[in-house]
Amino acid sequence: MVGRSSLFVMNLLFFIVVSIISQDSSYAFTLPPSHHQGTHHHATSPSCLYSSRIAKDNDQHHQHSHSLLWEKTLEVCPDSYANPAIELTVRPPDEGGTGILAVQDVPKDTVVLNLPLEQVGMIDVASILDAAPEGEDAVLDKLSLMWKEEELQQHQNNEEQAGDDRQDDDDGRRLAVLVGIIAHLQLTRYKDKTASTAHLVKDGHALEQSRRLGLFLDAMPLLPQRSSPNDTNNPLPRHPFPTHFLYWDDDEIEHLLQGTIAQTNARQLRGGVGLLVREWSAAFLEEHSTATGIKQVEILNAIFSAFTAVLSRSFGDAAGRALGGAGRMLVPLVDMLNHDSEEPNVSWTWHVGEGDEELIKAGRGNVSVTTLKEVKRGEELYKCYGWGPAWDIASNYGFVPRLKKERWECSAIPLFPAVLGLLAPDVIATPNQIAKDETLLDLLLESNYGNLVKAVQSAVDAANEIESRQTSSGSVDSTEDKTGRPAQLDRLEIVSLFRPPPALTANNFPFARRQPCVVVGTRIGISDHITSTSRRCHQEAIKKVLPAYRAAASVIAQLRQNYVNGDQLSSIEASQISIAAASTDKGTDWDKAAFQLMRLGIDDRIQTIERDGKSATAWLGQFTTGNRQDKDSIQHRQFRYEMSLEVREAELNVLRTLDNELKAEEDKD
Repeated sequence: MVGRSSLFVMNLLFFIVVSIISQDSSYAFTLPPSHHQGTHHHATSPSCLYSSRIAKDNDQHHQHSHSLLWEKTLEVCPDSYANPAIELTVRPPDEGGTGILAVQDVPKDTVVLNLPLEQVGMIDVASILDAAPEGEDAVLDKLSLMWKEEELQQHQNNEEQAGDDRQDDDDGRRLAVLVGIIAHLQLTRYKDKTASTAHLVKDGHALEQSRRLGLFLDAMPLLPQRSSPNDTNNPLPRHPFPTHFLYWDDDEIEHLLQGTIAQTNARQLRGGVGLLVREWSAAFLEEHSTATGIKQVEILNAIFSAFTAVLSRSFGDAAGRALGGAGRMLVPLVDMLNHDSEEPNVSWTWHVGEGDEELIKAGRGNVSVTTLKEVKRGEELYKCYGWGPAWDIASNYGFVPRLKKERWECSAIPLFPAVLGLLAPDVIATPNQIAKDETLLDLLLESNYGNLVKAVQSAVDAANEIESRQTSSGSVDSTEDKTGRPAQLDRLEIVSLFRPPPALTANNFPFARRQPCVVVGTRIGISDHITSTSRRCHQEAIKKVLPAYRAAASVIAQLRQNYVNGDQLSSIEASQISIAAASTDKGTDWDKAAFQLMRLGIDDRIQTIERDGKSATAWLGQFTTGNRQDKDSIQHRQFRYEMSLEVREAELNVLRTLDNELKAEEDKD
């Protein structure tokens, strides 16, 4: 959870970065054909790809980079295998993009791809940095230092926390090291393949690796790019990822995503990238300065492009090669499988064999893709990238999966709703009222959000511990969850969102206001029919967050009593909050109070999302097409608007589903 001031600083920095890029659209990152030939092997992890360089013929010059990577990987890596029943298809982005299709019926449990990591050119941090000479390259030195710092931090975390309770708060920086490597290698390859700059490329580890991994790097496009610098028929940059949050402008983030969790995610992502750009700038400028034929704006675009590639194409290193399994890797061909969380028909595994530890450490073994069910001719192969709500998928991959039947989804419900009809005072104090010491209850809540949220979290932890002990002793029945609920939904997560100022105070205090919200998830579907399984999912979702709303109801009750007593500054008793969260106070029906508070929060959130959605539509409607640049911008903006609609609809679906469940519970009583 990032504070408002931190978000302001990070987004300001990101705005400066994006502004620099937008001022110069005269460059191109489309890579010309290679003029290098010969054999180049990595000392510890040789790859077949560069050793069998591509012959320079006109047909290959015009072959799509994905097709070329697919063809040459299978051709020159002797132990790689693609089932003849599948083939690669390259489509425009709006028609599904690159994917893998079945050209014949493929039975269940059939291996369709088998790729030896050592040969195909897998990219992870260890495979690049382990052999990098110290002091040769400023960028690799910087990234090596970051990696060593994260290794040290991980070691300390392992000593302080054990088992499943270990927290992994620094995964973003570890992923960023891989991003830096990709950006550096792409810039090195760009210079190496461009006739005017090839003589400026410095010999060394980065050049060797960029050649070894050339085809794979070429399949990760740099942004923006042109067909040709002098192509008058297509004079504007083409964006292969027009929907990724990194390429939205600030107004689009502000207006199209207003009121959604996706907006918070987008701000954090963009702000984090901005901070890394600042941290890396000196090293990247030293290696890729104007003197070497690279503009600063091109360096920035390489970093942005690498982020989109790593976020959308990397896999978790489940075998645990580095940092306790927290590493990430890029694997060619496998990353051409598209995503389906509802009905995936293939899965991938990492096979190593005898001497597992040594093979894993060396980055060896095979990645195998196997069918989970029969795949009919003409059907596409889909892998589940891992569960995530719509706003999380949007942040990482730049798309929102379409709801086909049913899937797990998330929304956020205010912990302390803006609509305080449950309480006495129900408006936020104006500056004049504050000056006259007429502070009302909602302002008391807002001014103490930080401490109150911590108190609620502690109370929920205590309540869960009590329930766990009761379950172990047999005093409380435990039923196994057979709904397939994602493990991420079992822990309490509170995010900080913003809501517009109330109409009564908008003129005197026209600022968006902070609002802590509890993340809640259940299964949503396209059908209105409620099955017994979906009903259990909804009930379990409410049960998981109920202790938090019991605790919040206790907080509000104590604040209201203090207000009634004229003693607004009295402290809130943490013990009372814990008692309420665990529902051990038989004198008060905390479940009823929690249900009321939850329903108020759901209603508040639905109104916010619907209102902001209408505002987004109105904002989009003010733009009209003009010159070609405006037309392209409008098209991209329309893509982003449609994506924002899908993010909103996913949240609203969860909220309406749970609201109906709460109503059903009330009617039952």
